[in-house]
Amino acid sequence: MASKMYRKIMVRPERFRSTDFATATGIVSVPVPESVGANEAVIRVTHAGVQASDIIQMAGGYGTLASDRPTPLERATGANQPGDLGCEAVGVVEKLGSGMDEAEWPIGQPVCFWGYGVAFREVTTIPASSLFKVPTAIPDWTAFPVSALTATGGLEIVGKIRSLSNPSVLVTGAAGGTGHMAVQFAKKVHGAKVAGTCGSSAKEAMLESIGCDVVVNYRTSPDVETELSKAFPSGFDIVYDGVGGRIGDVGRRLLSEKGIFVGIGTVSEDYSGTRGADDDNKRETSKKAALKPGQHEEFFFMPAGPRLIGRAGWDGIVNRTKEAIADGTVRVVLDDESGSYRGIEGVYRAQERIRSGQNVGKVYASFPQASGE
Repeated sequence: MASKMYRKIMVRPERFRSTDFATATGIVSVPVPESVGANEAVIRVTHAGVQASDIIQMAGGYGTLASDRPTPLERATGANQPGDLGCEAVGVVEKLGSGMDEAEWPIGQPVCFWGYGVAFREVTTIPASSLFKVPTAIPDWTAFPVSALTATGGLEIVGKIRSLSNPSVLVTGAAGGTGHMAVQFAKKVHGAKVAGTCGSSAKEAMLESIGCDVVVNYRTSPDVETELSKAFPSGFDIVYDGVGGRIGDVGRRLLSEKGIFVGIGTVSEDYSGTRGADDDNKRETSKKAALKPGQHEEFFFMPAGPRLIGRAGWDGIVNRTKEAIADGTVRVVLDDESGSYRGIEGVYRAQERIRSGQNVGKVYASFPQASGE
């Protein structure tokens, strides 16, 4: 490994529980680990995926910070520590621990992976069980480990889309990292008729380009619910909701007789810590819209996938998801602005992009030192 030091982003203990990424975190320089644990690999990170759920992790919503306080920055080491951030990334294998077969995991093998605190760093140590081989270490694969598997897991496990004939699906936040994955997996893999909501003309154009049947801009439409109801008079068999608020309630009211509401987050209801919720998506009442008898609502959390359907079932979802991306059935749309987010500092600009709600597709940051650019 060329450098003996690398940089990573950690939560500042004095700012723990804050949801303002810019002020709650700091960059530290630490030594590259000299030893590697059994069945682990050291990965040089080339691209890190960035998403709203990073903020939940940072504030202690899940991962190690759900039970541990962040490690003080002055005690940072090259190991994975409480307070390390980033959930999905792409990189190349640099070093193997005992039990890792170099024929299966050759040095230089491109991989993508997920975990808690594994992505916003130039070097990371990952268990073999969390690694996915990919053809090349390009940013497209940042969308696979969390964004895409949240979409396919939510649609298949909670939405039970594989059991439906000619399903109808509504995806809110459809032009985001997981949203545009859900649109395509529903449409191109499962043959659904799909509607997507979004908040800009650029997002409308992207959704049309990936085959979304009906696109509604909730900022400009005079009546989102009426527009969707006209296009889908029998309602939606599945609503895949990542925004919450008013549009989430529209989805609940438009469920079909036995429709399933799959919640994966409420990004418009403020993850930033520096501004209020999206004014164009404020909930109209203090309570969520009620479901009718026969309808169902459930939150899907991707790491729970193997527990919900067993390892063999989850592996099937993983393999189908990866194959659909690899063979081009599903196209990863990368946010254009993300190409300029370079180095560890680029993660901060990427987080600002997510908070602004202006991203079109997957947001990521690249680490040129790691990728050899």
